[in-house]
Amino acid sequence: MSDKLICRSGLDLYLSGAPLMTSPETARAMGFKTVSALSKARLAGRLPIPMFTVPGRRGWFASTERIRAWLEHTLQLPPEEGQP
Repeated sequence: MSDKLICRSGLDLYLSGAPLMTSPETARAMGFKTVSALSKARLAGRLPIPMFTVPGRRGWFASTERIRAWLEHTLQLPPEEGQP
């Protein structure tokens, strides 16, 4: 197995168990050095995942499952059994 590949259980430990991730969590998971860099990429339309606002909450959020899927695709991890 390549050093660049992370096993699925590693992703489970790395990603939060919550359905939504905040901008700082998203930036960290996607490899951005700062939240500002993530924000600039979002504004320029360069993010491979959608981000959204939540009524009554400040800031931008992303779906943990979308980030997981992007990481699996980017790291070339096979999908979990029972998943497409």
